[in-house]
Amino acid sequence: MLKRLVKMTAGHGVGYWASPLLSLIFTPIITRILSPGDYGIADYFASVGLALRSLTLLAMPQAVAGHFNDQPDMAWRRQITGSALTLVLLSGTLCGGIVFILAPWLARLTPVTYEYAHLFRILGATLVFGLGSPLVVNVAQLALQARWMLWLSLTQLAFLAIGNTLFIILLRWGVTGMVLVPIAVYVTTSLVGVALMRPLIGRPNLRISRLLLRTGATLVPAAMAGWALQVADRLIMAQYVSAEELGYYSIATRVANLLFVAITPLFASYTSLALSIQHDPAARQRYATAARYLTALVLLGGLGLGLFAREILTLLTHAAYVPAAVYVGFLTYLHAFGAMYNILYIGGMAGKEFGKLSAALLLSAVINISLCFILVPPYHVWGVTAASFISSAALPIALYLWLKKRYPVPYPVVKIGLAVLVQFTLLLVGVFIPPLPLPTSIGLKLVIWLVLPLAYLLIGMVTWPEMQQSWHLARRYLPVSRN
Repeated sequence: MLKRLVKMTAGHGVGYWASPLLSLIFTPIITRILSPGDYGIADYFASVGLALRSLTLLAMPQAVAGHFNDQPDMAWRRQITGSALTLVLLSGTLCGGIVFILAPWLARLTPVTYEYAHLFRILGATLVFGLGSPLVVNVAQLALQARWMLWLSLTQLAFLAIGNTLFIILLRWGVTGMVLVPIAVYVTTSLVGVALMRPLIGRPNLRISRLLLRTGATLVPAAMAGWALQVADRLIMAQYVSAEELGYYSIATRVANLLFVAITPLFASYTSLALSIQHDPAARQRYATAARYLTALVLLGGLGLGLFAREILTLLTHAAYVPAAVYVGFLTYLHAFGAMYNILYIGGMAGKEFGKLSAALLLSAVINISLCFILVPPYHVWGVTAASFISSAALPIALYLWLKKRYPVPYPVVKIGLAVLVQFTLLLVGVFIPPLPLPTSIGLKLVIWLVLPLAYLLIGMVTWPEMQQSWHLARRYLPVSRN
């Protein structure tokens, strides 16, 4: 399983990682063209777009994942894919049309969008592509088609570069350009995906469509809760903090999101592979072993980002943004605990405990929103950071407690808990290191960072032979490691 996971990650990791890397390359240029106000408005429309997609997608990617491997024959999978695409086509067309018609009214809901009714029309007109893009990517992953994933990733990379260059740098379309860039990626990814997977698209089946809708109905609340976890804090912060503080939080979140970028191809590959072996008698033991590896890797990456956030912001932005560095490490826990949820998610999908998956996300969203209202007024950015940490931690804890009797997996809970505690302690030490000369600061932070793998060995999170095996596999299959 480990060899195949590394090969699949290498197969489409290049595209996953190249797109965010390209965005980082454009960041210093774009920040000198667009004002913080432009970023704020564009972020608002990104939040609106995410909400529309979360609601109208009907949780189809998750529903398809839950039933794609129910039967091993190709006819079943073709009907699943065709039925899911038909459902999102109908949903996207209907809901997108409503948004298009109501665009002038939607623009008047907030003062900052009075002049941007045309962007609501654009969101409505292209909504169906925003739904199709994640679905075709999900099907390619479930089908274990690394070649399809590579083409989809290259398409996203190409149009991300074209969109940023054309809409923002050359045409200087400001907020409109910022909104059009991801839309261009969604449109092309959807079209290329459908073209690639034509052999896997069958006629829609009414019985299967009903099955997908029933499953999706239990997961839609989870999708909406995920949206609330990502953007509700910004909506609340806008009522209590200054624009400068909101900017600090936004840029710190962007840097923390680099952890999500780094682990996405790995977890996408793992999810598809783990679900494909769910009927194997040894599957649960393999899930437990993978949980140790994946959690160790994510915590190590989060610690690195937290320790070197100041250097990253200095490189990518300018001095005005550097004060945001102190928040980055703590915001990475949104993705670290989210990764733990994704590990448990496999058991929930295999055990068909869809309601438990949604309930955990809903609980986390409620905690996050409640704590934001309590903590943001007195503590501002630190308040929302604490709310994010606590609510994110509640997500995997609640799901584990709910699933351990219905779909028991021997996860090494004590070892993972100790690893989190050690990592958090090292982060506290590193983040509050006083200003030092750059070589001294980097050297000291590297020492702190390397303490974590040593701690893994001491607490049994990983063993030395496992580290050696992982290193040899990485050198064999990952192109980066051979250079």
